[in-house]
Amino acid sequence: MRRRRSMEPELPMAELLREPERDRLIAFMERRLLRAAPLDGLAVPALRETHLPFPTSEWCWTADSAAAVELLAQPELRRKWGHLADDLTEFLLAMGRGELLLRRLAPPECVVQQDDPRDFLILTGTHSFQGDLSRGLVRQSVRGGPAQRELRHTGHLVEFRLGRQRHCLDVEDSIVEHGLLTRPDGAVLFHESLLKVPAGLLRRSESVVGRLRYEYSISATDPRLMLAVTLRAEPGVSLSDIRLTTALDELSGEARRPIRQVVLGDAAGAALRTAPLPEDGLVTLAEGAVGLISMVEEAPPGTANGIHLHPLAPDAVFSVKAQARSGRLHWLLTRHAVPRLEEGQAFTLREARLITAGTQPGATAAYAAMLHDPGLLGGRDPGLTADVGTALNAMATQILHARHGSYEPPLPPGRLAAMQAWYDRHLTAFFAGLGGHGAAADPARGYLRALAFALVSLDTMQRATGDGRYTALIERGLALMLPLQRPDEDGGAFADLGQMPYLDCHAAAMLALARLLPQRPDPVLQTALRRAIAALRLGSVDVALGEGRRHNLDTPFVRGRLPGGGGGGAAPGPWEDDGGFWSFKLGLLMRALSAARLAREAGALPLETAELQRLQTLYEASFRALRGRVRDHQGCLEVLTSPLAGEGNAATQPVVMLGLLAPDAAILGIGTRRPVPA
Repeated sequence: MRRRRSMEPELPMAELLREPERDRLIAFMERRLLRAAPLDGLAVPALRETHLPFPTSEWCWTADSAAAVELLAQPELRRKWGHLADDLTEFLLAMGRGELLLRRLAPPECVVQQDDPRDFLILTGTHSFQGDLSRGLVRQSVRGGPAQRELRHTGHLVEFRLGRQRHCLDVEDSIVEHGLLTRPDGAVLFHESLLKVPAGLLRRSESVVGRLRYEYSISATDPRLMLAVTLRAEPGVSLSDIRLTTALDELSGEARRPIRQVVLGDAAGAALRTAPLPEDGLVTLAEGAVGLISMVEEAPPGTANGIHLHPLAPDAVFSVKAQARSGRLHWLLTRHAVPRLEEGQAFTLREARLITAGTQPGATAAYAAMLHDPGLLGGRDPGLTADVGTALNAMATQILHARHGSYEPPLPPGRLAAMQAWYDRHLTAFFAGLGGHGAAADPARGYLRALAFALVSLDTMQRATGDGRYTALIERGLALMLPLQRPDEDGGAFADLGQMPYLDCHAAAMLALARLLPQRPDPVLQTALRRAIAALRLGSVDVALGEGRRHNLDTPFVRGRLPGGGGGGAAPGPWEDDGGFWSFKLGLLMRALSAARLAREAGALPLETAELQRLQTLYEASFRALRGRVRDHQGCLEVLTSPLAGEGNAATQPVVMLGLLAPDAAILGIGTRRPVPA
């Protein structure tokens, strides 16, 4: 009797790579991307961004090395590549040594690209500086920040008493000299104001009473901006009751990322207290000594910009004032008291300023420590990584395999304990950051891709340890993630609040659901994953490349639109598509589709034949697109970042390989075996 063939589509679940191809892909990371990065005075192996000589090529991102660690944590890969896995794990441990998991390492540099004081541009390894010193304007932003905020160092005033008269002058309105000076280790920006007051009985003339100089020192090795303000009284003039100010202006422009409160520390930078802002108007936030002023955007911690100030003479601070507009901080003014300057005398105050791209709420003490001693960073960028979930899952994957005896030789007990302590520390910080300034978690403070991978890591750790606290956090994470799925009429995709759906974030949410279902076949999770699969489309997507250029490609994609055209009660915005132009998105989608099939095979996800066929079609389309983006590179295999790119990078290679190697099958397979005691 002839056996009847099943009509069920067969999605390939085994590895799609032969061992020689797999090793050549890994060899590309080791030979072309691995470098010895200076960290804490040591040479620590890490993956650089890319091998081509781009301005950011030597940057080493925490998330990139984390994805590679998860890849190499697979037992069959560790047998050959364990040395590389251990090296990159050491980098992760070093980037998260304290309570903050910092985002990257960059070589020290200070490059003056434009030296015109009226239109300057200076780049360091962490920040960029632009502006017009003739107007007293210094604009600073973070290089490679996930959400750009341009900080304006301007808005200064000076107050003093001359005889019986009290005067308040605008610093920027009286600038008479300005310039840019280069130094071997950095640059100095300055502007100098001539202070004039009315003179004579009829006040028809002016008298010069002092000179006020603002200097901004930029260093190749220090991420802080050092501000020095010097007031010198003119010969024959005595000034009293002086208030020198350091200011930040025009802070309210980021309506979707407002600053609504300011954290203040005492003279030692401790005894922290939070000062809320009024809806509108000027308010005094503090009177007397202040050693720390810290502000963080209302945004997901991984993308929230933070501004941290440290007056180097805290006892000289007279008051801190703020002006609010619509509940958002607009102008911050720190006033420093100088009792008296006799003729010809000078006084200098100094302040350290630090901007962080990615800022952990509640970690103010850590930023205060950086302001006091930037050497604590040891070469790290002070910003928090946005992809903390990826790093958590990299560490959790190793812990799971190690505790189940999958590694030979086994990881040393001390190493395993250090990895779990690291994981627990940063997991706690991650969920604390989602709480905002209150006890309840706030979906607006989450980043979907990071949240999804944090859930995957929790599933991994629960399988590794059976610890109920990880189960409780899974429930908390799901309560945040599930509401992020749009209604079917709005596309049905997962998307961060107020954002368009992105294929990588949607795929990450699918992966999290698929990984959780075998141990919790909840109908709510099943429905969410089936709707997520249905939200995936296959077709032609038009990609904007900038400068009017566009590229059309056939790809899986998700569709959505901003509600209300971005807010304000307006009609919904136009439909927009996000597909697989970037190769890492296709790799992540392939992994999510494979995991969904695994959940179905485990009996945890009921799927109709048409749904299985949809998985198959999307998987094959992603694989075909990626095959055309792999090239031979000096004996290695390199995955290009996009169909138009001429290079691969550390953000692409491991994520695509994880999509091709089906790592979740091994984890689901050992999830029911008893772990080895820690």
